[in-house]
Amino acid sequence: MDFPGLELKIRMTLVAGPDARVFVPVRLYYTDSDPYAVQFSFDVTPDEVVRWTFARELLDQGLITPAGIGDVKITPIGPHRNCGFSIELESPGGYARLEGPAASVKAWLAKTFEVVPAGRESESVDIDSFLDELLTH
Repeated sequence: MDFPGLELKIRMTLVAGPDARVFVPVRLYYTDSDPYAVQFSFDVTPDEVVRWTFARELLDQGLITPAGIGDVKITPIGPHRNCGFSIELESPGGYARLEGPAASVKAWLAKTFEVVPAGRESESVDIDSFLDELLTH
C-alpha cells in the first residue's frame, strides 16, 4: 500500500500548574508502516519538540474511558466525558499533562481505522523487511 499517512494538527492546553496553562500546537500522525501506533508531538519551545509514540488502541480507549498504566495515560474529560480528553506523559526526563478537544481526535482516529481496521494491523506489517533490516544492524 502506498499511503502517505494521516496527520492532525490541533491546539491543546499544557497544564503547568493549578493556575498555569499554556496553549501548544500538537501533531498526531498515523501511517500504515507502523499500524499499531500513533505518533504524538508538541512544541515545548520553538526549538524543542517532544515526541511520543504509543498504541493506537490506547488512544481509542482513552477517549472513552481512562486508559494507560505506564508512561502514557489518557482520560476523557468534560461534563459528559466526551467533550475533551487529557493525556499524561511521564518519563525520567519529566512529566506533562495536556488537555484538548476530543471530537477532532475521534474523527481523525476513525480515519486511521478506515485505512487499517482494528484487528487487521498485522496485514500491514512487512515482517520480512523488518527482520532483514534488524539483522543487518
